[in-house]
Amino acid sequence: MVIAALAALFALPAFAQDTAGGAAAQCTADADAKAALYQSFLSNYKGNPEQQKTASQTGKDYITKYGNCPDESDKKIASFIQNWVSKYDKAVRDFACTDSFNKKDYTGTFEACRAILNADPENVDTLLLLARAGYANVTLPTPNKTRNADAARMARRAAELIESGKAPAKWDPFKSRDEALGFLYYAQGVFLSETSPTDAAAAFIKAAQSNSTFNREASTYTYLATIYETNELKKLVDEYTAAFPPGNPIPDEKKAQYDQMLAQIGKVQDRIIDAYARAAAIMNADPKADAARKKAVMNKLTGYYKARHNDSDAGLNDLVANVLSKPLMLPGQEPAPTPTPSTTTGTDGNTPKPSTQPTTTPGSKPSTPPQKPPVTKATPSAKGRAARTTSGR
Repeated sequence: MVIAALAALFALPAFAQDTAGGAAAQCTADADAKAALYQSFLSNYKGNPEQQKTASQTGKDYITKYGNCPDESDKKIASFIQNWVSKYDKAVRDFACTDSFNKKDYTGTFEACRAILNADPENVDTLLLLARAGYANVTLPTPNKTRNADAARMARRAAELIESGKAPAKWDPFKSRDEALGFLYYAQGVFLSETSPTDAAAAFIKAAQSNSTFNREASTYTYLATIYETNELKKLVDEYTAAFPPGNPIPDEKKAQYDQMLAQIGKVQDRIIDAYARAAAIMNADPKADAARKKAVMNKLTGYYKARHNDSDAGLNDLVANVLSKPLMLPGQEPAPTPTPSTTTGTDGNTPKPSTQPTTTPGSKPSTPPQKPPVTKATPSAKGRAARTTSGR
């Protein structure tokens, strides 16, 4: 057995030589067919799209049949053809991706662009385009949210790559790197607002803190306020109501819990007030702002503000006028609450009346839905087209 194995081992180089010799013999024997196939490639590779398609198939046939020919001149031809075919295939993939977007087939764009990301997962241009496709989908007259999860991943990855120093071939349609990042943060918030509100809030906060026009977009803040309402305040109100049912006296041993729960509710309300005040300030400065939405935001803001200020709106106008000059109020950075004695009694003389009344009711939806995302900022048609690949010999 050992001798047989050694014999087989020593026979391998000879076999390799025979194989190489066979390839060389075939290349020589097929010289006319090989030359004709190459000439067919040369006749088409600089032509119109149909001719280039023919050249691509001819080139692949040539590589399959003669890609291993040992002659140096054959190697150069095979390398030239392979280089052109690779560029052509990439151009076809790129065109299919952008063409789908340009035709407003935003859902199909994800499938059309998949091949690009399979080959290059960090292709910033494609990730940006898919984030825009997902955003365009949710801003259609009838929003299509089927790709929101995919779009959120694309937007997040694009933002990570840009933050790390990578850049697309050009920033168009965005005016700058900062504008692209602002859009990506905002878009993530939109995509995640229903399925992952905590992540959505973090994304909207990034948009609000970015050096982009999205920090002066009213819906950045109405989205944020609504998430605070539905994701945080409602839960706290439910817990508060369960612990202290209306009309029941508060036992002394629960006064500390009572004060703590009211303080937590107040902190969330303060962030809601801050967010709605920013939206109101931006709308006040915009002569084209929708009057109905502007009124709805102001009504929400007034309700929360009065609940935090003993049913008074004194100082509200000053808040709106100056809020944009102050840092965004973040979770954990709310102002210290004003102590409210837990012995204060309500109108019935029996039930303590907290100075901070929750302004949402369990199970209710926000009466003011977030303003629709701006459609004009980041959804122009992609201008890129797959250029014809015309490499010279």
